[in-house]
Amino acid sequence: MSSIIDRFRLDGKVAVVTGAARGLGQGMALALAEAGADIVAVDILPADDTVKQVQALGRRAVAVAGNLGDRAAIPVVIAQARTHFDHLDILVNCAGIIRRADFLEFSEKDWDDVMGINIDAVFFMSQCFVRDVVARGGKGKIINIASMLSFQGALASRRTPVRKARSRV
Repeated sequence: MSSIIDRFRLDGKVAVVTGAARGLGQGMALALAEAGADIVAVDILPADDTVKQVQALGRRAVAVAGNLGDRAAIPVVIAQARTHFDHLDILVNCAGIIRRADFLEFSEKDWDDVMGINIDAVFFMSQCFVRDVVARGGKGKIINIASMLSFQGALASRRTPVRKARSRV
């Protein structure tokens, strides 16, 4: 008789995990590997530690370097993943960045960088992944992860008081 855990096995599956060099992304990569998946660890940072830990679990793993803030890099990342594995089954969008600055000083470049990774890369990675899955006539799963930092916001730092706006109607 098989256990309920056996129903969650990912043997034979390949998972692409963005932001896999550390933090939540690394944790997701390791958890998927423990469940039996092989891993493509995508990050702008070196993901060699993640690859070693996945391999220590007996799974295949490869690091693919990519700046997901550059939309042109996204199809390259998927193409590189496909040079190592003949199919991709799971995409975990976990890459994310934060820039801390006073609201009034937050630059357009900071905004573009944060939105480029946290929003645009999720959409375009998903789109590129699904194109690959559809082209091979397969099935795939997408998991989008956000840090709890996504729930923290501030209009200003402690040194800049926030004043209530008053209606002049």
